Amino acid sequence: MKSQNYAEKQTVTFPTKEKVDNDFNDFLIKFSSDTSFQKSRTKFPLKINWYDIEKDKDSLIYKDVSDFEMMDFRKKKSKGQYDQWEQKILVDKDNTSAIIEIRGIENGIMVDYLFKKIKNVWMIIEIRDGST
Repeated sequence: MKSQNYAEKQTVTFPTKEKVDNDFNDFLIKFSSDTSFQKSRTKFPLKINWYDIEKDKDSLIYKDVSDFEMMDFRKKKSKGQYDQWEQKILVDKDNTSAIIEIRGIENGIMVDYLFKKIKNVWMIIEIRDGST
C-alpha cells in the first residue's frame, strides 16, 4: 500500500481595503506580505536618513522604485546571536500617522519607519536609521 504525502496548504487572508486603511495592524499584515501592495504604498522616492559613522554625520538618500527592497514587519522581535531587537508600533490618536520602532538589545540597532495617511491610505514615507 502506497502512502501519499500531501503538502499542507496555508491560506493567508488579507483584510478588506476598508480595514487595511482603518486599522494600522491590518495594513501592516498586507504591507508585509504583498510585494505589489507594498510598492503601491511606498512614497517614492523613499527618504532614508542614517548616521554615517565614517563621516561622523547624518546622511540622506532617496531610493527610487528601482531600488525597492521588500520590508517585513510581521516579526515583533529577533533573537539572533548578534542582532537581537524588538519592535514597537506607535499610532497617533487620530490614526493618521504611525512609527515602527526597531530597537536593538545591547547592539546599537535603532531604526524608525515612518508611515502617514495620504489621501486616506497608509503610506511609508521615510526611514530613519540611527544605528551605530
